[in-house]
Amino acid sequence: MNYVISLDPGKDTTKVMGTALTKDLILESIKPNHFLSRMYDLNNGYIDVEGNDSHKVVFNGEEFIIGKQGGEVRNFDTSKENPLHKLCSYVAITQYLEPESKENKIYVVLACPITVLSNETAKQSYKDFIKGNGVIKINVDNNNYEFEIVEIMFKAEGSGIRYLMPNLFINKKVGVIDFGGQNMTFTLFTDGSCANPQKDRFAEDLGAVQLINYVSDALTDHNKKGNRVHVKVAEEALNRGYGLDYGKKDESTVEYIKNAKVRFFNEACALIARHAISLRDLDTVICVGGTTQHLDEQITDKLPNSMIAANSQFTNVEGLFKVAIKKYGKIN
Repeated sequence: MNYVISLDPGKDTTKVMGTALTKDLILESIKPNHFLSRMYDLNNGYIDVEGNDSHKVVFNGEEFIIGKQGGEVRNFDTSKENPLHKLCSYVAITQYLEPESKENKIYVVLACPITVLSNETAKQSYKDFIKGNGVIKINVDNNNYEFEIVEIMFKAEGSGIRYLMPNLFINKKVGVIDFGGQNMTFTLFTDGSCANPQKDRFAEDLGAVQLINYVSDALTDHNKKGNRVHVKVAEEALNRGYGLDYGKKDESTVEYIKNAKVRFFNEACALIARHAISLRDLDTVICVGGTTQHLDEQITDKLPNSMIAANSQFTNVEGLFKVAIKKYGKIN
């Protein structure tokens, strides 16, 4: 069976969208899947998998848990050529396969870091790393899977919105800001294309990790006790929009968290300005990525020409799925 997959194995969350190429294919019914990009080596002590957001994996004779139970610590490795991203990619692919089936051919459109995309040697190395050598055998949740990645097409991280909503880019200058788990990627599109990738596309180390640190700073100032608020507590407060005081909403923390968001978004805009790009001179600034979900108010307050993509966490993988279907959808 032939399968078409779009894949965005982010440092925080792995997003995937795919389908078998069958005669009765209904594209509208296909929805993206996701799980946290976390990994726990079961050699460090056995634990049972619980819930639908974690997966027990056996690969090359080693056992892991991938997903939420993989741990609370994010991956800070700047390279994507590591076992975590390979395993997350393979587990994502198996979500569309039938267990025990053979001769599965996989055609992938893969979100690629722009630092890799701009270097031919790095790009080929990353492609070889994910593609593997021949048939890949993996056991996920006690089910055996076999597949071969036949072809990989790279597209830049954050570019999915260009393919998902092409009408937004016609005869316009549009900036796309992709806020991820660790990085922020910016791309300037002129009439739908990035005319000068070396100048108009770049990444900065500013993502959810830094936003959570700023929330931790803000809550530490709020407490006025000198003890730094743990990043896990800060992340939970960010997700809620407020801190807790013995299990009850602490209203006095709301403004501190908002100020942390303002600090973060102002820094993002300043980093973009350092690349000689004026956001106020663009027709539209489109914000995508999972971290964007925390910044609605700050984005719209600062940028009247902004647009926040609906379902922003999946914008990239949904757009790349359209590319995948167009390129590989008629393979027999």
